[in-house]
Amino acid sequence: MTSQVATPSSRLDNSVESFPAVTLPGPRAFQEELRLWPFDLPFPYRISHEGDRVAAHSREWVQRVGLVSGEAELRRHDRHGMALFACLNYPDAPIEGLNLVGDWVSWWAIWSDFPDDPAFVQEPGRPERFFASLTAVVTSSPEALTRVSDDPHIKAFTDIWRRWCQGMSPQFVARTRKNWVDWFASYRTRTEHRRESRTLDVEEYLSLRDVTGGGPLEMDAAQRVGGYEVQPEFLESPPLKAMRHIAGRVINITQDVQSLAKEEAAGDQHNLVIVLEHEQNLTRENALRQIHERLRGYTDSFLRHEAEIPRFLDTLMVPVEERTSIYRHAADLRQLMRGTVDFCSASGRYH
Repeated sequence: MTSQVATPSSRLDNSVESFPAVTLPGPRAFQEELRLWPFDLPFPYRISHEGDRVAAHSREWVQRVGLVSGEAELRRHDRHGMALFACLNYPDAPIEGLNLVGDWVSWWAIWSDFPDDPAFVQEPGRPERFFASLTAVVTSSPEALTRVSDDPHIKAFTDIWRRWCQGMSPQFVARTRKNWVDWFASYRTRTEHRRESRTLDVEEYLSLRDVTGGGPLEMDAAQRVGGYEVQPEFLESPPLKAMRHIAGRVINITQDVQSLAKEEAAGDQHNLVIVLEHEQNLTRENALRQIHERLRGYTDSFLRHEAEIPRFLDTLMVPVEERTSIYRHAADLRQLMRGTVDFCSASGRYH
């Protein structure tokens, strides 16, 4: 296979500095299934060996809370293999944490396509009621959560939310609550765009995808299942804030590429490849090349910011023993990027 050199494209946002041209696979690679076109993320492959236990728990849980009934729905759940998401993204988590993440993403996979379902989108008030009910779970008092909804989606999320907060500080709960509220609001916005057949430009798309992609929640989950918390002042510090933004973009963009065939078949325009093609009048090949160039810029920038953390903490005179959670979170961000690529390549949800 011959290789071609891709020239850097114009930046999609201002978070990544200029970067040199990269060598990408030749044209034959684009004739194969998109999921086989490699993403070279400079982070090692890692996986928990609790996969069978997590899958068994998730299978029992989705049936117990009423999300799945009947053989066809169960086969669909098995084909998606969402337990693998937990094991690839959180390889060091204990079984309780892996089960929590596996349940969360299994629940997410069941309703995340609602905004692409004309029956859901066009029924007056239905999207608003659905997302308002989910939002109410995280904004209600603990006493209110004892009144479990008959809707299996709400019932399942009530269970997830209780477990999500267990053992965490009020400060963490308040922060993650906001992230959940923002996430549900972003799905309402996405549904409205689908109803209106609205076409987004690249900047609009990326800003919305930063939230719909669930990246902030995946990062919250890293702290929850990892048994640590990063103080807000460090989460908002220049190097770590940039790294979290970059990690979210890498997670979302690599997922967009690997889910493109599925989403295109469903008529879903909520995908960076399609947005680039439309806005910049690009061929499929050139849109993919621009994305791969972009990802190399992201990972280069991530590594530069990561290298800045020790000196940044030195300037603040942060005691060495208080730096552990920050370094742990940086490592978890690496894993979330790599785990997403590996999961999307393997899961039946994306092909």
